[in-house]
Amino acid sequence: AVSLSVGYQVRWESRLEAANSKANEEISGSATDRNTDAETAALLMARKKSEMLERSDQQGATGGAENRQTVRPPEIPDSKHPAAKLSSVSVQKQTDTTVKEGGPANAGTTVSGVIPELTDSEELKLEDMRSAQKEIRSQLSGVLEHFGAPIRYAFAYGSGVYKQAGYGADSKPMVDMIFAVSHPDHWHALNISQNRAHYSFMGTMGSNAVTFVQDRMGAGVYYNPFVELNGVVIKYGVVSMDTLSSDLLNWDTLYLAGRMHKPTLTLRRDPLMRISKQVNLTHAVRAALLMLPKNFAVSELFRTIASLSFAGDFRMKIGGENPNKVHNIVEAQMPLFKTRYSSIIEGLPNLEFIGQELLQQDMNPKARASMLRKMPNNFYDQLVRQGRKSGAKLPPGLGAETVNTERLVSMGNIDTLANKAIESIVARPALTQSVKGILSSGLSKSISYMYAKNSKYRAVS
Repeated sequence: AVSLSVGYQVRWESRLEAANSKANEEISGSATDRNTDAETAALLMARKKSEMLERSDQQGATGGAENRQTVRPPEIPDSKHPAAKLSSVSVQKQTDTTVKEGGPANAGTTVSGVIPELTDSEELKLEDMRSAQKEIRSQLSGVLEHFGAPIRYAFAYGSGVYKQAGYGADSKPMVDMIFAVSHPDHWHALNISQNRAHYSFMGTMGSNAVTFVQDRMGAGVYYNPFVELNGVVIKYGVVSMDTLSSDLLNWDTLYLAGRMHKPTLTLRRDPLMRISKQVNLTHAVRAALLMLPKNFAVSELFRTIASLSFAGDFRMKIGGENPNKVHNIVEAQMPLFKTRYSSIIEGLPNLEFIGQELLQQDMNPKARASMLRKMPNNFYDQLVRQGRKSGAKLPPGLGAETVNTERLVSMGNIDTLANKAIESIVARPALTQSVKGILSSGLSKSISYMYAKNSKYRAVS
């Protein structure tokens, strides 16, 4: 593996130097098309992958992620970068002030394009959140040590990790965890041998059957819920590294990519995932911009981003999810959203602050079309389908992307079309993943899980 990776790295070295310089052009907005973005991201991931191969051990090969068509990631942000702060001033009031003072450059005390710092109360809240993170990370690190099968990348998410509005102080929701592994079949074989009780009747059928259900149904994730380890009740999902990376970069299903738009707690790091995660967050901001007006509040941006993974999810319609979930997530986790997205907001050339809580995007059709061309192919394809249903004349073929994107962003209902495109990506995987839960969890655990979800719905109805 080492000799192959060295030869691989030598062959790509000259092209990687050019790719690294191209990646830095994202901040200046010099990129113009998705094909250039795709090549650069692939080259950067190839570099990461060759480095990983040199350090590879018994966990196995990483697969062919560099061959997928993706977009170029922005620069990795500094985790200490200051985030935007909100005030009690309404969007309308800030808009009026901006107009009276002669435009965005003179909007109050906020310099156009400069991200305001967090308020004192938000800084205190963020400090409390980080203290809680340390405690739960310690607990969950103990959980990871329980598993003998190799886990390449792991994170926790949801209300069991980050509190949401509407939960009582004594409530202890189940902790959701994702384990990304190199070879799911081998991983399940080891885990069934060690932790047979975690599995439903599927465990008796062997790792091949479990992996078949994981890969062929739903979003490529296999969950084992209601597992108590190290004093914590968890639901852990197993996914291949390739499946997770592809969803982050290409939005194949938005099942895990959408969950990772919200704050997550990384438990085991991976260099390739660091790039993929940042690309995914940038996709989310750009998708939200297509759904938002010229001027909008920071909180509105985050609510739009947080809602992407719920668009088209049938559980929101039948009481399987709290209907106020998006509001509850953003309200309780606002400082985390700000620190998560601050560098992306700063780096996008078509987006800037014009007030303490107000953002403005460039509505020029060419600028928005250029932004759309940087979106995942799956989203673009779904958006074209929705545009044609609305009567737009959008020719087929890769050569038509420039014309199609400019026509799409000029449509008066582009916000609705973008939302429908997201729904079309989310709907089927969300449904089939839930059906798969009966197999992976067993009937009794599935009923218990749905009852807990429905109880939240009744509590707020």
